Amino acid sequence: MNPIYEYCRFKTAPRALQSAPEAARKRFAERATASGGTLFGCWRSVVGLGLARDEGIAVTSWASVEAANAAVPVVDAERILLQATVRPLTDAAPTYEGIYVFCWFDVAEAEWQDFCDLSNAAWPNMESVFDVNICGFWKSLDTQPPASKTLLLTRYADLSVWEASRWWNTPVAAADASMNRFKARNEMIDATIAYPALPIF
Repeated sequence: MNPIYEYCRFKTAPRALQSAPEAARKRFAERATASGGTLFGCWRSVVGLGLARDEGIAVTSWASVEAANAAVPVVDAERILLQATVRPLTDAAPTYEGIYVFCWFDVAEAEWQDFCDLSNAAWPNMESVFDVNICGFWKSLDTQPPASKTLLLTRYADLSVWEASRWWNTPVAAADASMNRFKARNEMIDATIAYPALPIF
């Protein structure tokens, strides 16, 4: 599995991601292949939620930081290099239908390992109770101690599953093992923001 990932939040021409989303995926897949990378996935805006209508996200895996930096630049895009951690288990693209949520967490570097361990211990229970899949948990290489930034990518069957699986929203008792960990984890988080997106297959 490639250890380095690139998060690219890109923009397109007006309505291009609605009319021909596969064109964006093809562009990023060809870019990855040309420089020895692998496209992990490509997503488009859930219009009106989080991302702008003409924004998308592409995640690409690379063998090294040097390989990622050698790729053709993406015009008018936010680019963050990431280190793979406990997820994903492979760099094969996720193929689940549903809503994917990109959630960023700011955590003090001194607490990052505990934050990671709590997350990793919570996910099996969460995945067994709810129709969700944890697709990635990456640490930003662009953020330096004493800070850290982490990207969590989770697939939900739909937004109602996202709502039902919130620790602060009285979830079902069967999820207590994960929800209690998420509640404890929340004490470590300095800031967080999430962007829902639809996969482009």
